[in-house]
Amino acid sequence: MNPMKSVGALAAVVTVVILGCALKPQSLRLDPDVTYSGEAMTSETLIGFSVTDARPTKSLGKVGDPNTELVDVTLDEDFVPLITERMTTGIEKRGFSVVPWSPAMTRSLEVRIDSLVLNSVKTPVTFETELRAEVTAAASNERRQYERVYYVRSYQETAGPPYERHSNKLVNQAVSQALTEVLNDDKLFEMLAE
Repeated sequence: MNPMKSVGALAAVVTVVILGCALKPQSLRLDPDVTYSGEAMTSETLIGFSVTDARPTKSLGKVGDPNTELVDVTLDEDFVPLITERMTTGIEKRGFSVVPWSPAMTRSLEVRIDSLVLNSVKTPVTFETELRAEVTAAASNERRQYERVYYVRSYQETAGPPYERHSNKLVNQAVSQALTEVLNDDKLFEMLAE
């Protein structure tokens, strides 16, 4: 093969690889794994339950190389039905009967996704990316109220800027951990069982 054709073919392959790996705006999908492995603490106690997306913005942040290009990372989808379903399953494992929240309920639990923020910093060797999640659980019964904020950070290093699969992994790790902490908060559920 002609050496000039080889160089041209190699340049074409390199260009395709670079363009194929170029960062694109990231639209993430939330699919948290929420678990409760303890025992039921009550039997069929009725609880009104709701999940709220209280984030002030759908943007999580930007990723990329600040010297060349930054792209937006967003979580636009309505994840409330999915989280409601996963949390309902966990609450029922704790022994409660779950119905949609209403003002007439004597026992209620609201889970709010207050903040999801992604930061990616370029270091001399790697990109350090962190996802911070803030989730609030607000519960009440006839006599008492209980509110707690669960802060979670997930972190990873990558050789290049984080791609969508990396960002998806971080957001799902953080939200999974926060929601699992809610389900495993014995003080919260002891108060609801009173």
